[in-house]
Amino acid sequence: RGEKLLDDELARMKKAGDKQVAGKVVFTLYDTFGFPDDLTEIIANERGFSVDKESFEDEMTRARERSKVFSGSDQEAISGAIKALAGELGSTKFLGYEGRGTTGEGVVKAILIAGERVPKAATGSRVQLVFDQTPFYGESGGQVGDAGEVRTANAAVRIDDTKKPAGDVHVLIGEVTQGELSVGDKVTFEVDDDKRERTRANHSATHLLNLALKKVLGPHIAQKGSLVGPDRLRFDFSHGQPMTDEQKRQVEDLVNADIRSNKDSVIEVLPIEEAKQKGAVAMFGEKYGDTVRVIHIGNESLEFCGGTHVRRAGDIGLFKIVSEQGVAQGVRRIEAHTGVNALDYLRKLEVELGKVGAKFKVAPFEVNARIEKLLADTKALEKELGQLKQKLASGGGGRDLLAEVKTIKGIKVLAIAVDVDDAKVLRETGDQLRDKLGSGVVVLAGTGGTQGEVKLVAMVTKDLVGKVQAGKLLAEVAAQLGGKAGGKPDSAQGGGKNVEAVPQALEFARNWVEQHT
Repeated sequence: RGEKLLDDELARMKKAGDKQVAGKVVFTLYDTFGFPDDLTEIIANERGFSVDKESFEDEMTRARERSKVFSGSDQEAISGAIKALAGELGSTKFLGYEGRGTTGEGVVKAILIAGERVPKAATGSRVQLVFDQTPFYGESGGQVGDAGEVRTANAAVRIDDTKKPAGDVHVLIGEVTQGELSVGDKVTFEVDDDKRERTRANHSATHLLNLALKKVLGPHIAQKGSLVGPDRLRFDFSHGQPMTDEQKRQVEDLVNADIRSNKDSVIEVLPIEEAKQKGAVAMFGEKYGDTVRVIHIGNESLEFCGGTHVRRAGDIGLFKIVSEQGVAQGVRRIEAHTGVNALDYLRKLEVELGKVGAKFKVAPFEVNARIEKLLADTKALEKELGQLKQKLASGGGGRDLLAEVKTIKGIKVLAIAVDVDDAKVLRETGDQLRDKLGSGVVVLAGTGGTQGEVKLVAMVTKDLVGKVQAGKLLAEVAAQLGGKAGGKPDSAQGGGKNVEAVPQALEFARNWVEQHT
């Protein structure tokens, strides 16, 4: 439900022309609907929007002060009430590993509203619930918490998220939608099966991805973090440079080969030393006891993991990398889709490619060749246009520029304005005019810009650099126009801001030559 609400908000923003998702919206999705703020940011960025992180943090701070309940997906700020529950009630038995792991029964052990323990909760109450046992997975190990529904004979609670704020105490967060829930009530659980299935496919895919990265990039690869939800997976790993397109293809091929093997996932609970001897890989940032849960997926992947996973590799369906980028020094991040989400992503690419092909009137697979031809044609036209501009600037439009040469103390000086706004064309024109002079000084003011700016060049023939230095001359000319310039004794370039003062600046250039020779 959180993703649907985010989709609606982004559609509204696009229509209104807004560019940034408000922190209050991010907070509401997180707090009310259990939708991770990281996922909100990822989805928003992919669609061209930013997220107001500062106001989101402000909302989180106010919520902590208001309710004193643990906050944030990192679960670092844990309220005294939740801590007390952990000691009083002990661990919550997790039923999610048994069978499909999405249904079961339990007993309400505690109800919290705004961080305070209460004996019962009425319709409309936002609650945090603790049970003796539950199939709802609490957010941990990079995997998001489950959503779904809890029911009694007379009450129903919509569960938006599940956290593990203290040890193995699972806290189900949601809203009483019907009747009244009381401590001691017997309940039935129903986890959102679709969300669980898609999440476990993404989680299992991260294990296969970890192994594939080691094979393609080398044994130095180490997991540095992950986020696994129903709609995407994110995997951070140690690597010092961007992956090439070929390396990404190789990784995809290895993961998809594992998926096609359709091997059963094997889950064992082993003494930690035995697991290490078997070569099981520990997850980044996790702490382990004397015994660990080990997951064997596909052909070779073997990792410590307490998350939920597919029953066989083929349940992942398909794996597709959608982005790879750096997030910190020496740390890269891959985002990817699996299953139906991967198929949807490829279909969207196909549609967009089809649209581009239709615009160019070619088949989708011919689009690249068509674009390459257009780029080549554009480059040729730009070159031709530059040549025409240069020809016009150097007198090809009927203006005899050399007729405007002044002889000052035996030195030929050409200081003129030309209708040019391209610095390269201006330099080339200056070079040509200097060559035509044979011996002399050229100062050109390009006045063809639309913003009132002036481009400047100065050229001095080699035989005169002992008397006139282009860099010194043009620096003072540019100053007359409120600008700057610099360069070598025989050539310099710069610019100014006052196009109306160009005639006076050019006269200044002539006088400068007279005064310095």
